[in-house]
Parts: sequence; C-alpha cells; structure tokens
Amino acid sequence: MTSCFSPQTTSVGSASGGYFVLPGTQSEVSEAISHSQESAPMPTRNILLIAEACNPTWSSVPLVGYNFARALAERSDLNVTVCTNPRNRAALDADPLSRKAEVVYIDNEWVAAPLHRLGRLLRGGKGGGWTTAMATEWPSYIAFELQLYQRFADDLRRGRFDLIHRVTPLTPTYPSPLASRTRVPMLVGPLNGGLPWPKEYPELRRREREWLVPLRRAYRVLPYFRSTYRRLAGVIAGSHHTATEIPSWFKGRRYYMPENGIDPQRFPLAPGWREPEGPFTFVTVGRLVPYKGFDLVIEAVAGSEKLRACRLVVIGDGPERQNLTASAARANLTNVEFAGWLDQVAVGRALAAAQAFPFPSLREFGGGVVLEAMACGLVPIVVDYGGPAELVGDAGVRLPLRPRAELVADLRAAMERLAGNTDECRRLGNAAVQRVSERFTWDAKAQQVAEIYRDLLRSRGVEW
Repeated sequence: MTSCFSPQTTSVGSASGGYFVLPGTQSEVSEAISHSQESAPMPTRNILLIAEACNPTWSSVPLVGYNFARALAERSDLNVTVCTNPRNRAALDADPLSRKAEVVYIDNEWVAAPLHRLGRLLRGGKGGGWTTAMATEWPSYIAFELQLYQRFADDLRRGRFDLIHRVTPLTPTYPSPLASRTRVPMLVGPLNGGLPWPKEYPELRRREREWLVPLRRAYRVLPYFRSTYRRLAGVIAGSHHTATEIPSWFKGRRYYMPENGIDPQRFPLAPGWREPEGPFTFVTVGRLVPYKGFDLVIEAVAGSEKLRACRLVVIGDGPERQNLTASAARANLTNVEFAGWLDQVAVGRALAAAQAFPFPSLREFGGGVVLEAMACGLVPIVVDYGGPAELVGDAGVRLPLRPRAELVADLRAAMERLAGNTDECRRLGNAAVQRVSERFTWDAKAQQVAEIYRDLLRSRGVEW
C-alpha cells in the first residue's frame, strides 16, 4: 500500500470527497504510516484526553467517550489523563478506567444544569429537538473547556503533555477555546453530526421538533470557531458528510474514522452467520421514533406472504410504539413481536438467535447498533445515507434513499431475497463479522487512534 501524506490530507487507502479513509485493520494502518517504526521500544506519550461525556453505564455519546478513553488508557505506549464532567464520577469510580488513567473532573454544573433544563423546556420535553438542545448547551461546553484550561495551564506550559485529544462532544458545532490557548498540538474527533434531513421525507423534521435546523450553520459565526480551526493540529471526521463541514481553509491534518465501535466483552464476535433452526428471523433494534423507519419494516412485511412466514422481532421503546403495534395488528401480522426495551445482554441474545437486521433509518449519522448486529453475524439491511451505510460497506445490503413507496418495495425485496438465499446470507454475515473484527473493536480503534497520534506528532517533527 502506498502512503502519501501531505500537510492537509492523510492519504491511506481510497479517496472520498477529498478525504482518505484511514484503514481499519492494524496491519494496513501500520504499513501505511510506519516509515521509521522499527523493533526498538517506542516511548510512552502523554495524552490529555478530553471526554466531557464519558460514562460506561449510559448509551450514545457518553458510552462512545468512555470506550475511547478505556481503550486508549489500556495501551502501554500511552499515558492518558482523562478530563470529564463530575456527573460521570459515580460510574467511573467503580470502573477499571479510574485505575488505568488519571481522571480529572471539571465541574461546570453551575451553568450546565440550568441550561440543560432550559433546553428540555424549549425542545418540548425529552427526545427530539436535538439541534435546540445543542444550541442551548453550547455555553456550558465553552465554560467546561475554559475551566479545563485554568486547571491545566501550568502543565501545558511546562510541556507535561505531548498531545491533546478531544473525543467528546462529537458535534462539529462546538469549537475549542483551548485550541488557541496552548502550543501543545490538539486533535479533535471523531466529529459527527449535521446530516441533512432527507428531502424525500419532509414530515420527519417536523415530527422530531427540529425547528432550529435552518439556523444550524450559524455556529460558524459564533466565538472561537475560526480560532479553533486556525490552531488545531488535526481533525478526525466520523462520517463523509462531516468531512464536508470542516472548513476548506483548515491547514491541519484531516483523518476519517467512524466514532462507533464494539466491545467484544459485551457483544462477543460470532463465528459467522447462523442458519435458522426455525423460521427465518429478522431483528431490528432502536428507539421507536419516526425517522428510524420501523414503520417501513412493518409495511414491507405486511405486503409479502413470504415474509409473513418469517419472524420479526422489534426491540426498543418510544413514542411510535403504539402506532407500530396498531399497524401490525391491522395487517394481522401474528409473526411480529414487540419486545420493548431490553438490556444489552438480552439484546445480544436476541441478535444471536436471528439471521438478518433490517434497519432502514432515514437519518442516522452514527448507527452503532448496526455494528452490534454485524458482530453477531446478522446481515444488515440499511439505507445508503448517513452512518450505517459507511459502517456496513460491502458486508450487507444498502438500499438507495428513495420516496416511501419505492423504499418499502426495495426493503421488501431485500428481505425476501435474504430469507430465501442461504448462500448470500452466509457470505454477507461472515463478511460482517470479519469487518467488525478488523475495523471496529475498540482495541482496533485504539490502534487507529495511536497511529493518528504518531502521524500527527511526526508532522510536527516529533518521532515516535
């Protein structure tokens, strides 16, 4: 593999939109980056890891922050100091991370708590209105970084840290006041968010109470935005869309790596795809909200005698549950089971008993649940728009984003094809497990991040 780094792009693998995919396997990354890496022991580098959201007992962004922190702290070539919010203290004090890394708590609750309450009021309650939530909580994150700088100002001046890495927040709309206050090279990411609402489904934005979307790009004129990108040493984009949001005038190094990963302790990697012992089983998992597309799955099954002979399990809860159960009842779908909310162990058991994972989310910038299904050997069926399609690659079925009737027909055809084709299921299911194993375990992702650190430091004249 050819390596051709430049001051502005890291070229490893195939290009996409001016960005270059940083390969997921350890061997590919090492081959691409290691010009002077010999058998001699490598020095330990000191990393200041900012993970404002970092909690092993929560889901979504806090769990991503925790998994990055844990995986990096377990490496022998890194000495990690984690900065987070005290709301995570109870969970982290009981977690092995607190024994592997120094954990420092930056208490900005004096501003974060009231702004969180205001955001919930403005967005009309819990759930929905994500853009409103991000906008109202912007000042509290700025306060967090400014307080963090006060706490570490002397350490930064004395050169205690080789590199600063901000992992969370994930949103590209939050700048870094710290970036312009220190000479220590700073990396942010993976950043992900801002995927446009699909024009084919204009009702979704209204139902999700996303009233501020037309004003979202105003973050570019807020304080600290330009100074952040003038001083950052590198940015990791977590999606191809987010890569387009990084300013064209940014002179630092650019990387691509999706933010989600898999913990094999929680979701053990399956040997491969499993043949059904009874009816072919589809499982889908997620919050039951309009944009997740669970209604599309119900409609696809309702219109197919072949799929009525299969089993469909819907795991999750949310405001759309009543509508979904009513739709299944009207269509007399006795083969559909609504399991409600399940813990991760139970979700893992349900996935292990299934063959395919229909997940036609219409606006998903992450999609970590897709990796969980792939790790269990299921064949994923996703819409080719946003995060899930980037996670799946060629190890699943990607449906073009089309208007509802056409998408339902495509989904139905894909589900029917899988239910009747053991060979295709085995090929794709086995490929899904291999893809997760090589690219998306947290150990593999920590290796990728360490290689990014190495490249970033080398670009500034520091050999590692």
